[in-house]
Amino acid sequence: MTGSLPDDVAAQLKKDFEGTHPGVTVEYQVQQWDGIGEKLTTALAGDQPPDVLEIGNTQVAQYAAAGGLADLSDAVGTFDNSDSWLPGLAEPGKWEGKTYGVPFYAGTRTVIYRTDMFEQAGVAVPTTWDEMLALGEPLRATFGASNPQFMPLYLPGQQWYTLASLIWDEGGDLAVPAGDGWKGALSTPQGQAGIARYQQLYSALSTAPADTDEATPQQYEILSQDGAAMMIGLPWELASAVEAAPELDGKLAVFALPSKTAGKPAPPFVGGSDLSVPLGSDAPDLAREFIGMVAGTDTQTKLAEAGAIPNSSALAGAAADNEVLQTGIEAAAVGRATPVDPTWASVETAPNPLKDMLTQVLQGVPVQQAATAADELITERMSS
Repeated sequence: MTGSLPDDVAAQLKKDFEGTHPGVTVEYQVQQWDGIGEKLTTALAGDQPPDVLEIGNTQVAQYAAAGGLADLSDAVGTFDNSDSWLPGLAEPGKWEGKTYGVPFYAGTRTVIYRTDMFEQAGVAVPTTWDEMLALGEPLRATFGASNPQFMPLYLPGQQWYTLASLIWDEGGDLAVPAGDGWKGALSTPQGQAGIARYQQLYSALSTAPADTDEATPQQYEILSQDGAAMMIGLPWELASAVEAAPELDGKLAVFALPSKTAGKPAPPFVGGSDLSVPLGSDAPDLAREFIGMVAGTDTQTKLAEAGAIPNSSALAGAAADNEVLQTGIEAAAVGRATPVDPTWASVETAPNPLKDMLTQVLQGVPVQQAATAADELITERMSS
């Protein structure tokens, strides 16, 4: 996918693989994420699919269940660091106990903050949930008078990835197996506790719209325009904020969203990609070897040096001099992914019941009422 593999790393992989496999040619076809679902479906149904595919980690189950991917279970033990793969990549790569996707790289959200604003307000990076909530008063006192629109944390009402993190921190989940299917789990005690904490975080630190997500507008724009001291985002959003306001270079840093357990991060949603072999590949053994090189320590170390979160917690040291990446790696080690089932994709389809539920709660609907209604929609979609 575009942006996944740095050009120099891709070129070296091609050179090394072709050098050890005379007569074999490695050809890359770079794709855009927009519309990739239809392209993958078409490719897997064809007579000559690619030999290796990069697939979003939450999409693997969909194509595995449809019979389009080869079972890689017997090769897992031959791959570097397979015993320490990030759970948020490894678990979504499985379907019915078999491995169809090998972890490639990860992306996870952390709290991106303005170090200059923290210094002026005299506040420190929080290590507990209560300390996080307590940032509101001093930051507002310092910057609110000159900018009535200022908010300590830009947290729009529909940032459901953050909701998932808080529910997981409470020991709950978004949906759970039930019989032969799944059912929504937002109305469980753990789910309601996570929703209540999102409501608490929003009330204490944010005045962002309750009916939009982090892309409307792009939240890094708010941060770059002095409209907020923090946002919960991906590493590329930090870079985008600096690009939009070059004077912020050197004034942005990150920390993990605190857990309710002091000194620990709340488990973040781990996005990213897995590598798979289409069932129709005419070179499955070579494909597995190539995946082994991409997922191996050498390539993963180079990815870390280029700013990506590697596929294994054992490679945390590869980013020791990059605070942003190191924080992301440490958070990703305890991170999770959405329920591993092909039907989960229908939950994220608009209108997303998680987003609508959050908006309702922030606008005054009781948590249990909103959560129960959202669970009914999630159960219905995951049963269809």
